[in-house]
Amino acid sequence: MNTNCLNLSTIFDLAVQNSEKGVSYYRKMQELAEDNIAKQVFHRLAEEEDEERRALIKVAQAEVEKGEINLDEQTYCYLCALGDELNFPYDQTQEFKAVTPREAFEIGIEAKKDGMLLYHEFLKRCVSKEAKNILMHLIENEQRHLLELRDYMYEICPTGCKYYPKSGNNISS
Repeated sequence: MNTNCLNLSTIFDLAVQNSEKGVSYYRKMQELAEDNIAKQVFHRLAEEEDEERRALIKVAQAEVEKGEINLDEQTYCYLCALGDELNFPYDQTQEFKAVTPREAFEIGIEAKKDGMLLYHEFLKRCVSKEAKNILMHLIENEQRHLLELRDYMYEICPTGCKYYPKSGNNISS
């Protein structure tokens, strides 16, 4: 493996690309959602993902200005794997459609958890104080957004979900 490209800015570039994919994914899910609550959830997630994308660009710029830190191959692969596990489908032929508001909330909650883990890992490896401050802000936002989504989901769907998929079966927790 070429060690010249095993640096943190390469991982940030991958994270920015993933955020771009997330914005597109959430907007597409907003268009496909048949329920107004699910549409609103996906709209909000798209806006939040776009804010994260802009913040990650700032983090990458701050790190490049401080100097590249090369990563060992195992760390590089680990960070890439975390990015690969984010919720957005990579295969355009494999399209997911949230049928219920609960499914929309669950997608958002999982994406927030994945983001927090990735940002914590970035935080441990950054050298720039500016980058660390931006990442701390991102982590705090992700935590707040996760709790808001969870609370709103339980408010709307307290015992599973009062909304039913087209098959007529209740989605259980």
